[in-house]
Amino acid sequence: MNEQSPITDYGLPITDNQLPTTSYRLPLSLILAAYLLITLVYGVVNPLFEAPDEHWHYFTVQYVKDNRALPFVDEPVDPWLAQEAAQPPLYYLLGTAVILPISTTNARDQVWLNPFFYAGDAARLSNVNQVIHTPQEAWPWQGVALAAHLLRVMSALMGLGTLLCMYGCGRLLWRDDVRPALLATAVTAFLPQFNFVHASISNDPLIILLASAALWQLLWLWFHPVTWPRLLLLGITCGLAALTKNAGLLLLAYAVGFLFLRAVKTSDFGDATSLKKSDVWTWGRQTAVFVVLPAILIAGWLWRRNQQLYGDFTATEPFIRLAEGDRGYTLWQVFGETGGLVRSLFAVFGWFNLLAPAWVYAVWAGMVGTAVLGILVGRRGRQSQRDWRLGVRDWVNLQSPISNLSTPWFPGFLLFLWLALVYTGLVVFMLRTPAAQGRLLFPAIVPLALALAFGLTRWRWRGVDGLAVCLALLTTLYCAFFVIRPAYALPPLLAQLPATAVPLDLDMGDGLRLVGVAMETDTAVPGDPVWFTLYWRANAVPAEPPELVAELFGRDLALLGNYHSYHGQGKYPANLWSPGALIADRIGIRLDETAVTPVLARLFVRLAEGTAGTAVAEAKVVSADWPESGEPLAQVGDGVVVTAVALNQQTARPGDTVQIDITWEVITPPITNLTTLVHLAEPGQPPLATGDNQPVAGQYPTRAWAAGEVIADQYTLAIPAGLAHGRYPVWMGMYDATTGQRQPLFVGGERQPYDVYLVGWVEVIE
Repeated sequence: MNEQSPITDYGLPITDNQLPTTSYRLPLSLILAAYLLITLVYGVVNPLFEAPDEHWHYFTVQYVKDNRALPFVDEPVDPWLAQEAAQPPLYYLLGTAVILPISTTNARDQVWLNPFFYAGDAARLSNVNQVIHTPQEAWPWQGVALAAHLLRVMSALMGLGTLLCMYGCGRLLWRDDVRPALLATAVTAFLPQFNFVHASISNDPLIILLASAALWQLLWLWFHPVTWPRLLLLGITCGLAALTKNAGLLLLAYAVGFLFLRAVKTSDFGDATSLKKSDVWTWGRQTAVFVVLPAILIAGWLWRRNQQLYGDFTATEPFIRLAEGDRGYTLWQVFGETGGLVRSLFAVFGWFNLLAPAWVYAVWAGMVGTAVLGILVGRRGRQSQRDWRLGVRDWVNLQSPISNLSTPWFPGFLLFLWLALVYTGLVVFMLRTPAAQGRLLFPAIVPLALALAFGLTRWRWRGVDGLAVCLALLTTLYCAFFVIRPAYALPPLLAQLPATAVPLDLDMGDGLRLVGVAMETDTAVPGDPVWFTLYWRANAVPAEPPELVAELFGRDLALLGNYHSYHGQGKYPANLWSPGALIADRIGIRLDETAVTPVLARLFVRLAEGTAGTAVAEAKVVSADWPESGEPLAQVGDGVVVTAVALNQQTARPGDTVQIDITWEVITPPITNLTTLVHLAEPGQPPLATGDNQPVAGQYPTRAWAAGEVIADQYTLAIPAGLAHGRYPVWMGMYDATTGQRQPLFVGGERQPYDVYLVGWVEVIE
């Protein structure tokens, strides 16, 4: 196959169908500018160190700055560096150059880690923040805050480079149509996870940039004559990638294989069998001298250092050990984490504990599904013969890839191989450590985005481009302003107690008073959250942050759920408050899924080192499905029906306890608190024994009942000691707990004497 003509614009031959230069430079410039603005916004709305491993990455840079040396994993392990001390150093060296002029003395003292934080659980209702954010982070930034934000800007600029490489790859693949290149660049620029990662302190943006740059260089070499400066640039890129992350090793191996296939393509028959020994020798010499050797010269010293320090030239072993150790997963278990991996490819924030709403994932899933259909069956009408098309018939009739090196779609197949290689490396990594993180697939963002754009642009409707870009832009803006920003917002400061709150005046210790409470959730089922707001006022600001404990107790004081944290869901400890300020502290407690229901749970509040717990509110906890009701036996008052009643035994001895089971069905809830009457007595005579109690032993009183509920209830009746043997009736009814007035009781529509119902008879024996 003959080499192609020299480039004339962006590395591409100009054709009659290609858009004028100005027509694509403007939209490209707008995409890049919008990306940069949005990513910088992410860097502001997402508080410092609220991204995976971000504080470790920062303090690794800080270590290099302070010590003028590279860190390494030693015993005891430095908790401010953790496994990042074993990472390749290029990102940290660049970061050191950025923050070198900034005064960051005593940096570790300026970062307050949240002791109640737990990563990776988006179901938790508090402590989403890894760090307690103090006024030291406020604008104008100084010290550590300024240094950290500059490192975030560096990451954002690296993302800008990735987008340029994305566009360049698209133009090399689609020479006659700028649309797929622009669309791939835009959807990447407005992918929420891409913005989030590039607004963070991490070595991920650098490896993503270097991998994307290497792919652009390889595609350029595929379409153009090979020159030694181009090969040398590729070798340098691979070496720098290896000096950034171990994915650089995969990139070097991939580049060598790519160049071999390019040599096959340019042989006489485009087949490996047609390669002459001289051609193989020429290819091998060029690749070794200008690609492999420069990469080794750049990164080889690091591999030697790792081998000396850890006995592993990749430093994977200490990294795995510090990241919870080798978990020994099977492939099946790894594939079971695919859902989380895919979600985090689109939009998972914080430390994997902050999810976007379902519609965001639906939008991106819809775009991916539409693109897949477009790749398989889509047609865009009349196209240039150079268009990169691959339909269903092409898939069915595909021959061996090696025999199709000259087909227009083969460069795309090679990009797919890079994606497969990156995914395979991630799977191998996931076998040993938790790593189901979409950002780890971003070194292959180029083939992912180009495939998405290719599929979307194959549909005849040209408006699909604009719709896809608008949807992507909508998702990323929504995530920045309505997912991330409110997640870290501090509790509001109020001028006065809201009318919806129940006033309190409780001295809780440490100078804090609880002045009110408002329950948002009045009814919940096991597994649901119960939300409420506590209103606090600090008469004196405590020197140390008190720990707030809120607990929900159910039947027999069983703990249904608790909250133990600093105030403000872990974001606003009381030692940061102003004296006299009224703080609205909204809290959620998730109920235990095994909670016994129904029950009127009681909310107790205390400070961990302060006063004892005080009951401040109640929340109704019921089952998701009420049991089936039976046939009515009796009706109490206007709306409570007895559908089952039974004695658990018909004989007893003096001193024994008899159990009475009653099932209530609520037609109309009582307007007063009722007590259940349980008497052992002759009709019309004073009771010989009583077992009166409020329903469910007072733990689900009638004031909490609602229409449609079916309540299984139990009462006990103690047989008096010395009671003569004989046969005695047991009666039940209900009366007002305040007045003692019995509720009318009906059987078959007729009111019963004394407003009682005969439960049964007990034979008292000696």
